Amino acid sequence: MHIMIIGAGSLGLLFAAKLAPICSHLTVVTRSEDQAIKLAETGIQIIGMEPLEAKAERPIVFHSYSEETGEASVPLAQQVDYIFLMVKQTAISSELINYIQSQMTRHTYLICFQNGMGHEVKLGQAIGWNKLLFAVTTEGAKRTSPTSVNHTGHGITYLGALEPNNLPAPDNQHIFIVQMLELAGFRAELSKNMGVRIWSKLVVNVVINPLTAILRVQNGELLRSTWTLSLMQDLYQEALHVAAAKGVELPVELWDTIMAVCESTKTNHSSMLQDIEASRHTEVDYLNGSLVKMGNEMGIELPANSMVYRMIKAIEN
Repeated sequence: MHIMIIGAGSLGLLFAAKLAPICSHLTVVTRSEDQAIKLAETGIQIIGMEPLEAKAERPIVFHSYSEETGEASVPLAQQVDYIFLMVKQTAISSELINYIQSQMTRHTYLICFQNGMGHEVKLGQAIGWNKLLFAVTTEGAKRTSPTSVNHTGHGITYLGALEPNNLPAPDNQHIFIVQMLELAGFRAELSKNMGVRIWSKLVVNVVINPLTAILRVQNGELLRSTWTLSLMQDLYQEALHVAAAKGVELPVELWDTIMAVCESTKTNHSSMLQDIEASRHTEVDYLNGSLVKMGNEMGIELPANSMVYRMIKAIEN
């Protein structure tokens, strides 16, 4: 099996490092040629483990993708079975989509690991819904250098089509990729309920991420104040309102899940906070921004989400 991972951020490096020993062909596509060169020279290191040598019996192929030309630094020698798209939504440009299309055959499936909403329609229209799978993962990872990653927390990865009726093949068609993830040390499951899982992950992110970025605090600090908890509740209730209007029935225990995520990742810096600290654009347009957009379309006011959305955009600028 040939797996391509597009994106060598925290999750991309983590999945690549753990899949490499069991995958017959693995290609990692980076956004910069410099990172691809460093990875080819040193391999990937998970903090606390021995570096994964690039010159192993089954070496990883590292190459870079040019956003300007839409081309890779080296051509692929073998058909790709699964493409793991592990970049942020902000990186999904028309050029990247064209590149993905150039790597796909009728046997290739694209698995999207993005947070938030917006990418599903864009990619579904471009790639074809029957070739598109989605992943929701609670694995925790933080990239510490261009070639190393810290596995900050074990979780579970759900895979499936966005709607059961859109499954590209019988349910057991993709069981092999799940088994590979399990052999690599991940917990993984096929799911027929990806719409609810994507919405649940969206709600978790819209409640936690913008507040940590605005207040510049670790996730666990949100639980230490009644004021931050009340803000979280406002964001949460507004998200539930939009989901209900969309006909999405979210788990009744979702608030408890949010509290548990804050506690289990209490020393983590959210991805949005990391983006703010690095002066990068965040994914707020696809998180709170997507909720506000849906609310506007349905005539639902979301004052809390609108406020944090505008604050993040102001910080970005």
